Amino acid sequence: MIFEIEKDNFKSIYGLLDDKVDNVEIKAVIEGNNPGWIFVDSIKSPHTAMIWSKGIQGFYFVGDENNPEFNNYISDYIDKEIEPRAIKENLNRFEFSGETEKWCSILEEVFSGRELNKSKQYIYKFKYDSWHDYKKRKLNDKFVLRKINIELLNDKNIKNLDYIVSEILRWWNSCEEYLNETFGYCIVSDNIIVNYCLCNFVYDDIHTMGIETLEEYRRNGFSQVTTEAFVETCIDKQLKPHWECMGSNIPSWSLAEKLNFNREHIYTLYSFPFKKEIN
Repeated sequence: MIFEIEKDNFKSIYGLLDDKVDNVEIKAVIEGNNPGWIFVDSIKSPHTAMIWSKGIQGFYFVGDENNPEFNNYISDYIDKEIEPRAIKENLNRFEFSGETEKWCSILEEVFSGRELNKSKQYIYKFKYDSWHDYKKRKLNDKFVLRKINIELLNDKNIKNLDYIVSEILRWWNSCEEYLNETFGYCIVSDNIIVNYCLCNFVYDDIHTMGIETLEEYRRNGFSQVTTEAFVETCIDKQLKPHWECMGSNIPSWSLAEKLNFNREHIYTLYSFPFKKEIN
């Protein structure tokens, strides 16, 4: 059987996590820093869990990967319980990964009857010792680097404020919560936000990054500028910047490596389409 646990009991699954894996997104949900759902094989003594992160819009499998009490029921549970809720969240695919590579063969077997897509995710960690030799990129006078703070979010002159607000609310329960927990930067030109680097997840001293540039402003180095500011703030506050991207996203991991991030881990990401379509 599969059971959903209440937010107040999320921390009961901490014992299922592998200490050798950072699990930033998972732990951020467990701690209540970021919204999500958690499903287990047993409320009182769980051995296996599936965690959904609203921001990532994906699921993570943790704990005992050889648990028939979970594995034999999870596929049907997804069809009957998860899919209707996910569709309400405007999702059309079930995207997931296992906490460790030990999960891969199990997940491929459990979902063998599905139209399974497989890709790779890269995780990077920052190399502090080489930052003092790094030369930052400069903006021309037409563009201004601004911190994502209450002044920015209340600036009525910004024409596309929702560009940042909607992204914050994708990951966080509110803008107020975001500002209390973390920070970010954006580039503004003619009262238009053209790029941002904001924090998606916080766990302990780890802060993950989400970066985007409006399409018509890309290939101008704006992501480099905002990310540099984010990294410098992490250094000043003795925090750890965390970078993750798809293996196919060459611009993202190329920028990570340019900014003194080192590829530490690669894991497999899976997905399959839901049977029903979003109306």
